[in-house]
Amino acid sequence: MVNIIKIPLQRKRKESTEIELVKASIKGDSISFTELMKLHKVSLYKIAYSYVKDEQKALDIIQDTTYKGLLNIKNLKNPEFFKTWITRILINVSIDYTKNEDKIVYLDEEIPLVENSDSITIDEKVDLYDAIDKLRDKYKMVIILKYFNDMTDEQISNNMDIPINTVKSHLRRAKEELKQFLKEDYLYE
Repeated sequence: MVNIIKIPLQRKRKESTEIELVKASIKGDSISFTELMKLHKVSLYKIAYSYVKDEQKALDIIQDTTYKGLLNIKNLKNPEFFKTWITRILINVSIDYTKNEDKIVYLDEEIPLVENSDSITIDEKVDLYDAIDKLRDKYKMVIILKYFNDMTDEQISNNMDIPINTVKSHLRRAKEELKQFLKEDYLYE
């Protein structure tokens, strides 16, 4: 007997609609590309905001990402990987943006780090964000994708184009560094 995996009809329709939009975008339809960006704007904004912690700067990063994506959509080989592709562009734009920044931008309270905000103080949140900012780019990226965007290790692997075991290794090392930063500099003074 053959096992058949059933995909919910609504999800299947959404995926096929998205793929159709990607194919149209590859052919040069800028309206379809705009619709794609609207579909992914929330997750892209979260990633951008986690890098710069400023609403306007995050929107600037999304604007640059949209521009670069529109210019390069014709190079996308597999339409089903659009979200991974555009996320990778956004991450690169975010890294470039933060490297070009002369000043440090401090945490704004608009995006909570944990669901139960009673268990962590504002100072502890600021300390945690500052500690995350001290991480090397590759460690910072996996922490942001894992804990701010709720991505699985496999999704992070696809977005960063690195093996899944490297993702796990980066996560472990990032947590160790964060623990050390927080123990030495912040919470345990």
